[in-house]
Amino acid sequence: MVTMTEDAIKQEIAELKTKLTGNLFEDGETMQAIYELKKQLNPEIEFSPSMEDDDDGCLYCGS
Repeated sequence: MVTMTEDAIKQEIAELKTKLTGNLFEDGETMQAIYELKKQLNPEIEFSPSMEDDDDGCLYCGS
């Protein structure tokens, strides 16, 4: 497994966000990939989603 730098992870997240369409069914895989990258930056969000530090909020809220 290749370890990415924090800047590379943030860049990848930004790139993935540009691919979001607003359609939950189409965006599911992309949102999951974003979440997995965010967990690399802040592993605690897996057990405490309120710790996420951006405006996206919890990906699973309302599901």
